[in-house]
Amino acid sequence: MLVFSNTCQYAIKSCIVLANDRRKIGIKEISEKIDTPSAFTSKILQQLTKKGLISSGKGKGGGFYLTDEQFEKLTIKDIYENFEGKEVLKSCLLGLKQCGGENPCPIHHLAAEIKEKILLMFQYKIKDLKDFGSVMI
Repeated sequence: MLVFSNTCQYAIKSCIVLANDRRKIGIKEISEKIDTPSAFTSKILQQLTKKGLISSGKGKGGGFYLTDEQFEKLTIKDIYENFEGKEVLKSCLLGLKQCGGENPCPIHHLAAEIKEKILLMFQYKIKDLKDFGSVMI
C-alpha cells in the first residue's frame, strides 16, 4: 500500500492548517500545530510556494496562506505529486518494467485495486479535508 513520505504528510497537514485558518500564518505557528521542526516545515512550505500551490507574504504581517483560488482547487494529488512525483501510481509496485495488464506481476491485480482507491482519495480538495477530523485542531 502507498505510504506518504514524512515530507508529504507534513505538507498535507500544513495545507490543512492553512485551509482551516484562512489567514497568513507564520512558520512557528504552523510547526507547532503539526508538531514538526520549524526549519523542516519552512523548506516544505517554500517548495509549495515555489510551485504555486500555496502563497506567502514577507515582512510584518507576512506568512503562508491560501488564495481563494488555491483554497478552492488544491488537492491531495497536487501536494503528493509535488513531493513524490507523478510516476508512482503508474509504475509497478515491485518496480518491474514489463508489468502491465497483458503482462502482470504477481501483485498487479491487487495493486490495481489499491491504486484505484488512492486515485479517488487524490481527488479530495484540502478545503474539504479540514472538516473530516478534529485531531489537528
